Amino acid sequence: MPPTQPWSPSPETASWDYSGSGSGALEEELELCASWELPYARAFVPTLYLAAFAVGLLGNGLVLRLLARRRAPRRLADTFVLHLAAADLGLVLTLPLWATAAAWGGRWPFGRALCKLSGFSLAASRCAGALLLAGLASDRYLAVARPLGARPLRSPQCARALCWGGWGAALLVGLPALVSRDLQPLLEGPGSQCGERPSDAFQALGLVLLLLTCALPLCATFFCYCRLARRLRRPPRLGRVPTAPLRIICAVEGAFMGSWLPFSVLRVVLHLARLGAVPLPCRLLQALRWGLTIATCLAFCHSCANPLIYLLLDRSFRVRAWRLAHGLSSASSRSGDPSAEVRARPKAGDERKRRT
Repeated sequence: MPPTQPWSPSPETASWDYSGSGSGALEEELELCASWELPYARAFVPTLYLAAFAVGLLGNGLVLRLLARRRAPRRLADTFVLHLAAADLGLVLTLPLWATAAAWGGRWPFGRALCKLSGFSLAASRCAGALLLAGLASDRYLAVARPLGARPLRSPQCARALCWGGWGAALLVGLPALVSRDLQPLLEGPGSQCGERPSDAFQALGLVLLLLTCALPLCATFFCYCRLARRLRRPPRLGRVPTAPLRIICAVEGAFMGSWLPFSVLRVVLHLARLGAVPLPCRLLQALRWGLTIATCLAFCHSCANPLIYLLLDRSFRVRAWRLAHGLSSASSRSGDPSAEVRARPKAGDERKRRT
């Protein structure tokens, strides 16, 4: 496995060939097809993963802190945003593992259990993100296009039920990773790699799940926003629709599509190639490996994108984040300086003067 492809094993090995047939002629052909690692991949891929881990951990943790403890009534969009942050955090927590494997040339030093759990977390987080964004797009469309008729559907109970239903589907989608993921010996050098078993059944199942949990939600999201854009071009009948929340949500949806769509397309090609439906010559196979390396980096780095979008486009989020940071700094200064509480406490004489 190239060190920057945590989702796919090395296609050039005899037991991990991309067609799944395991024929001797194909093994000889794959042995002649040399694999070149993407230049400087062992340096920039771990750096990107660790940077995304640091930013994503702080950013998504901030989103969870602000929305989970919000005293004011929560908007329906905030319910989806809260669950999106939890999905991104599940992916973020696996990034140090993949960064270490990438730096060590694909070697997985964390054991079989973490290999399976990491694959499960990645599949479930990706599916949950796609389904939650589809639910968010549907909610925005109903809020703008059918503000009166969709009120029963746009209740907090329905939003929570939709989010938890998305999580249930995501956990089911992640279950095959617990079976198909395993440790396999590296082709060169000691150690093992974390990858998928070269079974036609698992390749077909992975292709179907990828289409159901990525292609369909993205198509539903695109359909909702096309209808929404068409609706916004009409003259408003019930007052002007605020565009600032729509810009934020469109930015979140666009970031997800731009990050995960290249990865999903290349994964579909990889599954079809392993099933023998798409024959790949050496040059195209090498291009697929390099493309998956770059697309995987882009998809993994998306886990830190949403908090940055909120900070840039959402003024209320910036204000709440600043208040939280200011409150924490004030609390830390008071705990570090015992006299600060005494100075902040009004004197008895001053208190009497204010009362009189």
